[in-house]
Amino acid sequence: MTNLTVEPAPAGVVRALTGVIGHSQRWGMVWFGVVFWGSVLNAIGTEVWPDADSLAIGAAAAAIGLVGGVLAKVRGRWI
Repeated sequence: MTNLTVEPAPAGVVRALTGVIGHSQRWGMVWFGVVFWGSVLNAIGTEVWPDADSLAIGAAAAAIGLVGGVLAKVRGRWI
């Protein structure tokens, strides 16, 4: 039988994960707005304007999602 020992994670990894978790707790609504609402609006925009520049539609959709996420963060709720 072998003796398996689990080494603790290095302090830098724990610190980085703690930072990521804290960031997501503080800025989760903003990231949700950018990623989710941005992708939904991008899909709608490419269907409504199929001949338009997809980069411009994506940038506008992400910007609208960002604004919505920031407003939700400031208000503390989505609706």
